[in-house]
Amino acid sequence: MAPLHPWRIAAKGVSIFLIFEFAFYSLHPNFQWLNVYTTAALKRTRFPASLSAPIDAALDVENLSAMFNSHIVSRPKATNEFRVLVFGDSAVWGANLTPEQTLSGQLNALRMKCENKYVEVYNLSFPEASSTKDLMILDTAMKYQPDMVVWLITWYTLIPRTRTDHPLINLNPDEYHKLAAHFNFLPYNYESPNLISQITRRNQTLFRIVRFQSYSLVYLATDKDQFPGPPDKLPAQLGSDPTFEGMKPPKLFRWRVSLDQVMDFYQLAGNTPIILVNEPTQVLSNVPNSNIYYNVYYPRWIYDQYRKYISEAARQNHWDYLDLWNVFPPKYFTDTPLHLTPHGETELAKMIAPAIVKGCP
Repeated sequence: MAPLHPWRIAAKGVSIFLIFEFAFYSLHPNFQWLNVYTTAALKRTRFPASLSAPIDAALDVENLSAMFNSHIVSRPKATNEFRVLVFGDSAVWGANLTPEQTLSGQLNALRMKCENKYVEVYNLSFPEASSTKDLMILDTAMKYQPDMVVWLITWYTLIPRTRTDHPLINLNPDEYHKLAAHFNFLPYNYESPNLISQITRRNQTLFRIVRFQSYSLVYLATDKDQFPGPPDKLPAQLGSDPTFEGMKPPKLFRWRVSLDQVMDFYQLAGNTPIILVNEPTQVLSNVPNSNIYYNVYYPRWIYDQYRKYISEAARQNHWDYLDLWNVFPPKYFTDTPLHLTPHGETELAKMIAPAIVKGCP
């Protein structure tokens, strides 16, 4: 009997596994076959996001295909529907809010009409601000025939770091590379994923999608699409150091604001009208260091210059732009300077709704 060679056997086993995996992934690159969210009862009104891991870690799917497959926007568009897609960060997604309390839910509650069509608003926001993240979501969303886009941004959306620092970027490298190469914002030191990292990512993606499918049982049993984590506690006072993300006063250079990605967003939307909104932020006064900071997020010097640059760009490019940064008093905010109370979301919807109706063809 010939002697066994464990390393040869292991090498053959790994080779066979890789061949099957490559073939499997080539035939089903988006894992669309692995989707229990096909019935109306299971479709979600917002993307899955984990807020209190490990309790809800199954919502950490962060694969664009799986996210869209489980979202109600993937349903066929009705003939009498005027479809509006809303993009933004956790404040717009609705952390610690029910779907009905979110901006999208409040806009739908207004029952707007666009001539003989009913306005249906879809929440395509996702926690953590990033213009790159919103570009990636929009690129996939365009196939669902939007009639209008509402994009809520803040200074965090356009800061240099969030161009490359977001979970969706890390877990959807192919989509990121395609967009970044097309719009020429690929970092000079970007390294394409090698074979090992691609295999690791695919296995990680498959695991997350399978885990997400199992969450459907919890969704059916509880009718809850999120498990809110413990609310953040805002610091008792504002800081005295005006440095922001390594940037020091007095000058914010224009090239540090991702206005190029705002232009890319408009180009990607094509002829679809966009309402660009500088989302409300908490403005504090008569507290220590409120002369330096508007809130615990933004030093006054850098936020003022960000607003100046985005307002100038909107004026020059004739964008439909709403600057709502200071429309609410501090009491309208909850656990962060961007998260609104349900009443705040109601009032915000009333401010944006006229722009939607005005934008009807």
